[in-house]
Amino acid sequence: MTALKELSIDGTSVRQIPISIGNLKNLEILSGFKCFPLTYLPSSISYLTALCKLSLDGAKVNELPSSLGDLLNLRLLSLRDCRYIEELPDSIGKMGSLEELDISATSISNLPNSIRNLQSLRVLRMDSTFIRAFPGEIGNLTKLEELHASWCRSLKGALPGDIGGLCHLRSLTLGHSSVSSLPPEISTLSGLHTLDLLHCNEIEGLPKLPPSLICLHVSSNRMKAIFSLEDLKELEELCLSDGDPMAHQLPSKQPMPESNVNRMIDKQSFSISFPKLRKLELSLSQVIKLRFELTDMPPLKRLKMLTLPGSSRREVSELPKTLSVFKLYHSAIEEIEGLEGLEALKRLDILNCKIQNLDRLGQLTSLRSLILSECNYLSLPDLSNLKSVKVLEIRRCKMIHQIEGLEKLTSLEKLNISECPAENTVQVQKALKLQKALKREIESMDSETETGDPL
Repeated sequence: MTALKELSIDGTSVRQIPISIGNLKNLEILSGFKCFPLTYLPSSISYLTALCKLSLDGAKVNELPSSLGDLLNLRLLSLRDCRYIEELPDSIGKMGSLEELDISATSISNLPNSIRNLQSLRVLRMDSTFIRAFPGEIGNLTKLEELHASWCRSLKGALPGDIGGLCHLRSLTLGHSSVSSLPPEISTLSGLHTLDLLHCNEIEGLPKLPPSLICLHVSSNRMKAIFSLEDLKELEELCLSDGDPMAHQLPSKQPMPESNVNRMIDKQSFSISFPKLRKLELSLSQVIKLRFELTDMPPLKRLKMLTLPGSSRREVSELPKTLSVFKLYHSAIEEIEGLEGLEALKRLDILNCKIQNLDRLGQLTSLRSLILSECNYLSLPDLSNLKSVKVLEIRRCKMIHQIEGLEKLTSLEKLNISECPAENTVQVQKALKLQKALKREIESMDSETETGDPL
């Protein structure tokens, strides 16, 4: 047994790891994944000098031995979902080889200051913990590439300026935390690709962001201004929201400190001119006009998915022809200009909007899915040309009394017409019956396939 290199007690009923485990001098991997009854980790674990991976995800261990820091060759320590662990031993700072630390969903509220000594650390995960602040001198973790602290409700206030020392940081996720501001030093993180600040409702503004960003998610009910993002030419995914438009308050007239704020842009008009953008979700409650700048070199030609949830926006101009998914939610838009030009569009969702007509809808011959809900002013044109549509859902649309061309949708696989006048027409009832018959036939064929045809 002394030659054993890997020991897995994953999913077992083991309650304690024996003291004698220290005799396994060659052990490299010890895994107790979902070993729920496990409550005790002996101090003799420190004798496992060859150990490079220790995973106790989901165990009921409530205390880590102070000798844990003697595992000088440990590269991965995962304590995810160990809800009874409240602190890490100070000795963890001795783990000079540690590359990945996961304490997500534990009861840990503070990180020991010694964590700044983990010079090899590349990934730090502490999502859904009670962490109140980042440790002092976090900038010492110069090899850190990923820092995850989403759903840390107790994480409040401003991030420390030391974060600017994380010169290799690629991903910073703080969504659903109570962080109130980012330091200006974040602009120096030249390798930062992902910044997630979704539902960080204490944030009122942002400093200048590094031009290396590829994915930016920001939403806050307290956002007082939308800042110029024109330097973010590498952006491929952008989600930007200033909160629920029904609950939105006008921005304060007090100017924000110049040191904390990037250049503000007019919230009455918002331009999109990111040449590499593929996915955009935009919910700005004061934006009335949204412009897509198609004259830039190179033009905005990669955008595939556009989602426009809740806003008072009344106009969208020059939609990119590359769109394959377009979602419009809770909007004051009455007409979609250039709809007929979306030759690549495969999915169109319109929910709770004031839109009145989709006259050019029949020209979207690539459309696969059409979902309309709670659009009480909307009437439909003839759908006969939508030969590729597989999904058609129309719910609670009071002005849709009939669906012309429904019988010609030969690719239709899913039909749901409910709580609108068209629901009771002979045409729709016939189509629904046909759908049910086809479903029964498919289920019957599947059943025969499972049981096997009798010879």
